[in-house]
Parts: sequence; structure tokens; C-alpha cells
Amino acid sequence: MDKGARKPVNYYINDVLQGRDGAVKEFVRESRNDWEYYHVPGLTKEGIVHGFFTRRSPAFPLKGHQAEAFLDAFSLSDMVALSQEHGTDIHVIGNGDRPVKGDGILLYKRGIAGVINTADCLCVILVDPGFPMVAIVHAGWRGTLKKIASRAVGMMTERGAATQRMLALMGPCIRGCCYEVGGEVGDAFLEAGFPGDILTSVNGSLHLDLAAANAHLIHGEGIHSICDTGLCTYCCDDDFVSYRRGARNARQMNFVAIRGG
Repeated sequence: MDKGARKPVNYYINDVLQGRDGAVKEFVRESRNDWEYYHVPGLTKEGIVHGFFTRRSPAFPLKGHQAEAFLDAFSLSDMVALSQEHGTDIHVIGNGDRPVKGDGILLYKRGIAGVINTADCLCVILVDPGFPMVAIVHAGWRGTLKKIASRAVGMMTERGAATQRMLALMGPCIRGCCYEVGGEVGDAFLEAGFPGDILTSVNGSLHLDLAAANAHLIHGEGIHSICDTGLCTYCCDDDFVSYRRGARNARQMNFVAIRGG
């Protein structure tokens, strides 16, 4: 197991992520040109192109030839990224739409990548391979508390996605082992109805498990397939930048797209 990887707790996998041999398809790390990333190969083969990039990939914002190189590497035609605000605004991207601010992107047009940038916050990718429709959201503690993942699921089902077909992918983020928060943050989560086990005491300090909190939201919306990288951005200093470890401006990219026809 990679350094900083942890077994997910109370996460659910069904046959959406299983091959013909019954084995669960897990995340693997691969490289494509200058891009090193984690993805689920079985899902990529189904036409849902996605990746959680490491710090060895070019950093966002991509400009000029780097942007073209990214699109070429993954056979995409365009990408959409947002100025993230730790809120719950999710934009539906159709022909020519270019929102500026927000924390989520819903895509049904082929060949366009939705991009989220992180440096400890969690990136959640939601997929209905049978529709097809995808969403990608930025979930720090504020967005998680405001239940942005639940909002994204609701927006997808309103547009025809089916929770019994859907699955969620959760990328690298700061994990409960390292994410110390204040008591007021813990109280806010409990008051919002989150289970107490997303909070733990570590050496007398309160720690929050962002991935478990979002798994709680996603499962509560009826999605029973959740696949988590299990990677901690704070622990994995060779692979990821971490805001809590001093990376104030650096970010790594995360993306999802429906392969063009």
C-alpha cells in the first residue's frame, strides 16, 4: 500500500466496479506523457476519463502548450475550471458555458473535462456510466458541512441519473490521521447530523475525517458504490502538495470527462 494510504471505513462497493472475475477494480497510479495520476482503469475503459494528479504533473492553472498537452494526452477537446470558494455552487456545463466561480461542475457533453484543484481538500467525482453523466466537486470542511456532495447527487438525479447505477470516487485529501480541527468545527458537524465517528481524538486534539464525512453524505443519497484512493496528502509528501504542510499557493489537479464519441 502507498505511504499515507488508509483502508476506507464504512464504504460500499457493488458490481459497478467489479470485473467479470468478480474482483473489485481499484485505483492504480499511471503516467501519460507528463501526467502522473490515479484512476480506476475499468471505469476509464467504459469511457469515463478521470484522474487525481500527483505533484509530479504540471500544476494548474495550465496555460498555452501545457493546456494543449493535457487535452491531447487524454483525447479531450476542452476543459472548465473554477475559482473555488468553499461553497455549494455547482454549474451545469453545456455548449459554450464558462462559469467563473463555484465548487462543482456537472457535465453531460462529451470531450469536456471538469477540473478541480486541491491541496488537502477532498475532490469527489460522481459518475453514472449508463447515462452518461458526471460531476466533480471540491469538498473542504466548509463545503462538506454544507453538503455539496449531496447537492451534486441531487442535481444529477434531477437530470436523469440513477443512484443504483452511480458510483463515487474520492481522491487524495488530508485524512483523519492529520486533520486537526477546532472544537467549534466538530460541534458544527454534529449539529448538522453527521455521525460522531467522523471525529476522533488524536493525542488530545480533535481530528476530522473528510472522506468519511462525504461517504456518509453520498451513501445517504442512495449511492452504494464508493471507491476511495485512501491517500493522505499530508502524509504523502513525495506525491502531493498539502496546505497544512506549507503549500500556500501550489495545487494539484483532478478531472473527469466523458470520452468524446
